[in-house]
Amino acid sequence: MTTLQEIFEILKDLKQNLITVHGPNPVFPHPNKEETLSRIEDYIILVVAAISRGDWPLQLPIHGSDEMMTWKLAKQRRKCLLLFHLLAKSHALLRTNTTSTKRDIYYEDVSLWGSQPVLDSMVTQMTKLLNIPRCCLNIGATSKGLVAGSLNFLDGDGKLIDCQTPTGILIPNDVEKLSQFRSKAHLVLVVEKDSTFQKLIDDKIERFIGDCILITGKGYPDVNTRRFLRRLWDELQLPPLALVDADPHGISILAVYRFGSQNLEDIEHLSTPQLRYIGLQPSDIEALQIPDEAKLPLTQRDRSLVDTLASRPFITQNQLLHDQLLRLRRLDCKVEIQGLTKIHPQFLSRTYLPAKIQSMSWM
Repeated sequence: MTTLQEIFEILKDLKQNLITVHGPNPVFPHPNKEETLSRIEDYIILVVAAISRGDWPLQLPIHGSDEMMTWKLAKQRRKCLLLFHLLAKSHALLRTNTTSTKRDIYYEDVSLWGSQPVLDSMVTQMTKLLNIPRCCLNIGATSKGLVAGSLNFLDGDGKLIDCQTPTGILIPNDVEKLSQFRSKAHLVLVVEKDSTFQKLIDDKIERFIGDCILITGKGYPDVNTRRFLRRLWDELQLPPLALVDADPHGISILAVYRFGSQNLEDIEHLSTPQLRYIGLQPSDIEALQIPDEAKLPLTQRDRSLVDTLASRPFITQNQLLHDQLLRLRRLDCKVEIQGLTKIHPQFLSRTYLPAKIQSMSWM
């Protein structure tokens, strides 16, 4: 049986290896408020001039790029007008030193936006256009991720936040303003689903792998959850391990945390390349002889996602991850983390995670 001391030594070695391989994450200074305001004002002038001339299709230069942002069809003028509205909104927030969430902006004028995804898309477009992280535009997203375990820090108002609670706490919206991170943990465990996150707390996972910090983005993580994970590494250098379903979406979620979003990583810089994949791995399906009742067949959508992931550079350059995807396709089935309860209700906490750490079975 693996002892806690053995686990601590293994995690200590992993920490040193991650530091050696990756070094510190690069720092990308954000533009100051004056520069952000100037960029917004330049585009507002361009949009007003285009509207006054009837200059359609509208083309806007993308800051720091030779490319142009273009709406080619007359029916897409609405997108340009929504972008103009959002630029003006961000400008007002910056001038008044206030912030707003996408949800708040949406409910200020539901009829204008029509749906939340329309607003989300326009925020992404504006971020790309200005080449500025969303947090610098004073437009944020309401956090959905949770954190629990051996961790405390000061929030933006200087209030002490203790994460040792029986249900976890909501990750703050103002992750950049958090300070004085303190922890006795030996690792960070990033969990795909809220239900698994809660079960690990209920099972008192620290008894089996030692003090740890648990994080969940409740599926695909939001910006705040990803930024929080990266800050944990930057501040504490605790080895982060990912626990996701043995299915295409689980591996895709792992990729978002580790390699970043394809849309905005070059602007937001939210990836945590130190993150390692500990489970549930497709190879575990056969190795653990997981019962058939815990297996689900791959859908056509699953197979398409496997093919998409397998062709992306960050996967093709990582032979271990690529092999896991191919194995998933060959097995033509998937298993959720909850499927481990078919072996034993506490198999995940008492056996699986300690054994995976002891055997260093991450990738």
